[in-house]
Amino acid sequence: MVLLGDSIRYTNVISKRYRYHYSEMNDVMESFINDIVKVKATVKGPMFYSINNVPMDEMVNAEFFMPVHENRVDVEEDMNFHSYYNIEDMITFCIYDKFEVSTELAYSALLQYVDQNNFNQVTPIFHILSGDTSLQYVYIKMGIAPEEPEDPEDPEEPEEPEEPEEPKELVWRD
Repeated sequence: MVLLGDSIRYTNVISKRYRYHYSEMNDVMESFINDIVKVKATVKGPMFYSINNVPMDEMVNAEFFMPVHENRVDVEEDMNFHSYYNIEDMITFCIYDKFEVSTELAYSALLQYVDQNNFNQVTPIFHILSGDTSLQYVYIKMGIAPEEPEDPEDPEEPEEPEEPEEPKELVWRD
């Protein structure tokens, strides 16, 4: 089921971009956590990430995010610190079992909702990792905006420009 009117809102967020083979996901997440520890930040959670490409070649471009307790952190050059990270107007699908198969179903449900309800996808797809040792789940979110309606007054083909008017003759009068 698709949840409407959702958002992502966190304070004090560290982020870092990665490009990796999809099979290295766990190693990348561990590396990200280790990088946060190196800059002496205290993990608050939850970790979330965005997938910024369609990994047709099995290579993923992603950005990982982690809320931390500190209000200010001197991060490494390839990291960013966001005092506030906010995205509004999102739709969400929650998965909690068979993550690989369920993720595909969630993507399909979100994209189908966007298509059937005349929206545009305006953000990458985000994954918010949640739960505990007894039950893990993932919120899959996508930012949306209404499609721009076509203007019936605006024709498909541009009109030919009007011919310029003949310059008027200037007459001096005393």
